[in-house]
Amino acid sequence: MGVPQRTVRSWYAQRFELLSFDGNKKNKKIEPGGRYEEFPDPPGLVGFINKMRDDERALTTTHMITWIKINQRTWLMSYLATKKSDVAYDSLLRLLRRFCQRFGFSRQRKTKNKVKQAVLNKVHDEFARDFHREYQSYENNCVFNVDETGILYNLPPTYIWAVRGGSAKISMGEKHSMRMTAVLTARADGQKLPLLLIMKGVPGARIETNEFPTFPRDYHYAIQENAWMDALVWRQYLRNVLGESIEEPSVVLMDNFECYVSDESYNPCMKNLAPTFGRYRRTQPRYANHLTSE
Repeated sequence: MGVPQRTVRSWYAQRFELLSFDGNKKNKKIEPGGRYEEFPDPPGLVGFINKMRDDERALTTTHMITWIKINQRTWLMSYLATKKSDVAYDSLLRLLRRFCQRFGFSRQRKTKNKVKQAVLNKVHDEFARDFHREYQSYENNCVFNVDETGILYNLPPTYIWAVRGGSAKISMGEKHSMRMTAVLTARADGQKLPLLLIMKGVPGARIETNEFPTFPRDYHYAIQENAWMDALVWRQYLRNVLGESIEEPSVVLMDNFECYVSDESYNPCMKNLAPTFGRYRRTQPRYANHLTSE
């Protein structure tokens, strides 16, 4: 076979581990390769990071070093002893940054939250429980979730080149002109409806037609002065997107925007959906809208 005898002996010594291996059969080793973990207690540090973030505390690398001083002082002293005094601290910082990246953490700009995450989770769970209890008679293909997300592109950079001593101002049009809103709709069974892209423009005005060939054909498009959802775009969405996908009494879950739950939105629903679905009854307008047949 051309296999060295010591390799055969090694296989025989590891026969039970080899036969019980449940990983990728293409691996040449039972244990994964690569460098060994240098830090002695990864689960402990990961648990500390997760606890700090669960409590919505500001976590920095200094907090991690403080935790290491308390829980792994012996390792910390031996690690710093192997480095030069002028680079030891920077080396420790790099080690912790690589540790965070390896375990799925990233540096982010801090933001302030008006309500604690625990309170938000409680409200989320209560709403989910109430929603499923009230609409449990509907099949998954009759439950629609509508949401919007803003898309900003071609924004000016943070820093630009300018004449020394001169002005670094840019025009207001360049700051906010490249924006659109995508209206996303998904059914509870995982089926996604075509996107509605709301672009910035003046409804009814002339537009450049030379860009039409570059637009994806499977999407729907609307024009609004600020690229937002309003009553006019909402009627277009009901007629072209949602109305083409609903075939029986359904539930539509949406945000509590004025264009969704106001009387101005109720009339378009009656006009666009009533010929197919009978009547449109609003129940719990903050959470869900009810489409029922007579």
